[in-house]
Amino acid sequence: MATRPPEGNHTQQKPRAPVRGLSTGWAFLLLLASRLISARVNLIHDCDEVYNYWEPLHFLLYGSGMQTWEYSSKYALRSYLYLLLHATVAGPAALLFGTGAGKVWVFYATKAGLATLSALCESALYRATREAVGGWTAHLLLALLASSAGMFVSASGLLPSAFAMCCLTAAAAAVLAGRPLRVIVAGAAGLVWGWPVAGVSFLPYAVYVLLAAPLGRALGTAAAALAFTAGPLVITDRVFYGRWTVSLLNFLRYNVGGGGNSALYGTEGAGFYLRSGALALNLALPLAAAAPLALLFRRGHGRPGGRARMAVALAPVPLWLAAISALPHKEERFLYVVYPLVCLAAAVALAATPAALRALGGWLLPRRATLWAAWLAPRAALTAAALLSAMRVAALVRNYGAPMALYRQLPELLPGANTTYVCVGGEWHRFPSAFFLPGPAYRLAYVRSGFDGLLPRAFDLAQGGTAAAPPELNDRNRWEPRNAWADALRCDFFVGLQHAEEPALQDPAEWSPLAARAFVDTARSPSALARALYIPRLSAARNLAAQCAIE
Repeated sequence: MATRPPEGNHTQQKPRAPVRGLSTGWAFLLLLASRLISARVNLIHDCDEVYNYWEPLHFLLYGSGMQTWEYSSKYALRSYLYLLLHATVAGPAALLFGTGAGKVWVFYATKAGLATLSALCESALYRATREAVGGWTAHLLLALLASSAGMFVSASGLLPSAFAMCCLTAAAAAVLAGRPLRVIVAGAAGLVWGWPVAGVSFLPYAVYVLLAAPLGRALGTAAAALAFTAGPLVITDRVFYGRWTVSLLNFLRYNVGGGGNSALYGTEGAGFYLRSGALALNLALPLAAAAPLALLFRRGHGRPGGRARMAVALAPVPLWLAAISALPHKEERFLYVVYPLVCLAAAVALAATPAALRALGGWLLPRRATLWAAWLAPRAALTAAALLSAMRVAALVRNYGAPMALYRQLPELLPGANTTYVCVGGEWHRFPSAFFLPGPAYRLAYVRSGFDGLLPRAFDLAQGGTAAAPPELNDRNRWEPRNAWADALRCDFFVGLQHAEEPALQDPAEWSPLAARAFVDTARSPSALARALYIPRLSAARNLAAQCAIE
């Protein structure tokens, strides 16, 4: 008589087939939908994005715009090639929407292009993750990327750090797929066309390429990629700056080689990026810290060597955090570079959570309770992370979205109208760019306020446009009185922040209000939690509003 095999550890079970997950096409569409919402709803979070990128792009398209000292041909720290890449979308959009109020749709079309690029790179990372370590981890990654507040903020930004983020994401996908030559191409694009400082984050991938690719092919690909990226950059610099110079080298000399002092523009403590990361990434940040342990004990599906390549793919995260934390000048946008990889690390940790709970819970809980906990834990974490991200995005839009809505209230001018000045004082850094000025006659002007640093200055075609070296611009953040008017007598409109129980922005006898939008008054809103996250009832009760107004 046949006997059954004894129950217990001697019973052989067939291994479960891997979960394949959504197709790459569906993942791309999901990510694209999320990114397009960002393109339409997201704010401009940093005046550097406006004055170093949107304003020069506006000048290239329409012949007017502001410039920072970095665009002076004397210093030539910024590449016009980066702007021309975006002009491939913005240029046709400008022809379509014209020079009036439709300019704002050129702005949004450009952001939609940025959103599409990010979705493409993220979907490539999703696919590579699915093939390398299995569909379960890829599913978790997709959910984290699509719902992350950090990705919402960064993906549609016109910033070299956001472009470097996309390229690092594409390089990580190539590492996971075992395609070292693609890593070289992504790295060259991200560092030469985007942000060369991000080269620190690519160092683990450079080591991987040296070990994984034939040396001759790697060197040949690197030479070709460098020629393809750096050649057009040098030519573009020559054309726009009017002399032979290399903006990439100038930038590195100033920021890395000791030629300048970025601390002139503000310093932050060592915990700045932990605070910023906690707001942008919430639960993904502590989960990412557990990824090395999860990889160490992971057993899963995927290609041979997938776990080792995953370790390489995640290596830029701690390296980049250490590098930028050591710098005295800190900006949240510097952290953008590794946002997708933090989500990937968090997905790796979440994917290992059920097995860890089953292994540990058996000592503490009944088997059924352990299985339920293992099933519920990653899903509960995803839900909580998505909810916190939604609360963060809602807080940003509700509390700080007034300027982008307010400038659209300016009246359209008749064709041939005289130059019309829109002036700003202390709120100069909240100007959302000339794309929000509804007509070619509008110009931005500054009125003196309490700010004592260097203000931007308008590009001047009479001085040579992009080839000019205005004497009013310097590289020491030194106040220049010629960049601001002493009063508002020449202004046609004035935009400012009107605090409660304070005098009007301008003399009420001569100025009348045109429009106003609520803007959170940070000084009078003591609850950091109510400002950082939108909490129904609590935020409304604890946050006091000023009025962002046009007169």
